[in-house]
Amino acid sequence: MSEVLYLYGFVSPDATLPEHGLAGLGDAPVELVPLDGVAAVVSRLPAAEYAAERLDERTRDLPWVAEQGLAHERVVAWFVDHAQILPVALFTLYSSPAALVEEGGRRAPELRAALARMVGKREWDLKVAYAPDRLAAHLGEVSAEVADLDRRIAEATPGTRFLLERKRQKLVEAETARTARRLAGELLDAVAADADRTVLLPLGPAEGMLPVVLNAALLVRLEAEAGIQDRIRRRAGALEALGLHVSFSGPWAPYRFLTESSADGE
Repeated sequence: MSEVLYLYGFVSPDATLPEHGLAGLGDAPVELVPLDGVAAVVSRLPAAEYAAERLDERTRDLPWVAEQGLAHERVVAWFVDHAQILPVALFTLYSSPAALVEEGGRRAPELRAALARMVGKREWDLKVAYAPDRLAAHLGEVSAEVADLDRRIAEATPGTRFLLERKRQKLVEAETARTARRLAGELLDAVAADADRTVLLPLGPAEGMLPVVLNAALLVRLEAEAGIQDRIRRRAGALEALGLHVSFSGPWAPYRFLTESSADGE
């Protein structure tokens, strides 16, 4: 049966697989292919199902693509937890072991350098969304401008109070989203110093019904992870009380930090 090599990523040459093996796409066994100072993490898949011309058709089946993506990430996640991996994109395929060895040999210096840069580091994602109505109700606690207006309203005569309350309503409409962005930025600043690198990402869709005001990826050393998690957990409680929702997820392979060492096959 004709086969293709499916590539999950590159690891150090001393990486090992779990004792009882690891299943990848199509439940195919995962193997390590030695290259020049690195190893490729691969599975051998039937060309009848995974050859490029067949994939053009199969990738229109979104449930099937999602299933393949979960299998791909399962393999990558194992190495994230037990070693170090430079992941590649879903459906990175080689027509033969020789094609993989040729490409891996050509890129070996780049791959070795990238692995060295990523030793002991993993990616974490920080996302902050907010509930506008809830934050607006607490705005006087976190906005000096709103708090000052509230004091003036409390001291004003009835006629002046009416005008100030209308001004407050307009201020709250403008200040709520601005305050959410500021509080999210302060949270990121509080932990970014302990991260090797930070990348701001597109805000993307709402979290449920809540608009997102911060979406960032952090490259974090293993020894700094617990401290960052604790710092975010302590700050998140106070932010949640104001109407902000904080999500800190991971660890992941450092997908967003591989621009200098992207490893896509042919």
